[in-house]
Amino acid sequence: MKETSEHTIKIFLKFGQKEHIKDLFENGTIFLNSIEYFRKLEDNGLRGDRYEGISKLHNLPSGEFEIKSLNYKGKYISMQIRESYQEIIGNIYSLYAVSSFGFPNPLEFKIDDRNSEFGSHCLMIKNLPLFFQKIEQELNNLKLKFRHGFVKYYDASKFNGQITLFQKPMEYEYQKEFRFYVERNSTEPLILNIGSLKDIAEIYESKELIKEIELTVK
Repeated sequence: MKETSEHTIKIFLKFGQKEHIKDLFENGTIFLNSIEYFRKLEDNGLRGDRYEGISKLHNLPSGEFEIKSLNYKGKYISMQIRESYQEIIGNIYSLYAVSSFGFPNPLEFKIDDRNSEFGSHCLMIKNLPLFFQKIEQELNNLKLKFRHGFVKYYDASKFNGQITLFQKPMEYEYQKEFRFYVERNSTEPLILNIGSLKDIAEIYESKELIKEIELTVK
């Protein structure tokens, strides 16, 4: 159990291909891809996010516009303006969090089947304080600044305002993401080796875990 601000995380889940999950389990290999990678990735909205790296979002109601050079006036039903950085540096690592943040009512707990699309296997991380310690120690050894937290989800068709690296459109809410962000003057992947997780984690097949896992209320 891990306390993060006012919320409690019970376990982390990491979905992925068998060889990657096995490498994470046996060797503690943490692969942090760049924000640029996720922004440009085209995979039908699974990992790729066209809103990743946006700094501000504006949703405008219906109105009129004019192009004076063409002497043209027109109307639009609605308009969305996105402000984003030309290039986003740094790396992120995402986990599925079974927490009071994602599931305020434990009786409504259910993992969305779509999470199995990340890969055939899943690592259940149970000793969260030790897991955090391992990652933070390695990042500190590398003298890298970082922060972590829950991802908050917003309605991209209605939201207006600043967007942070810990916000994503509501269509990704089923992923219940907890994110590590590493500040780094690079758009290249970052690989950490935090040591075996055999004492604090277990491997399952994704579909079986999603079907069988339950939360009990004491």
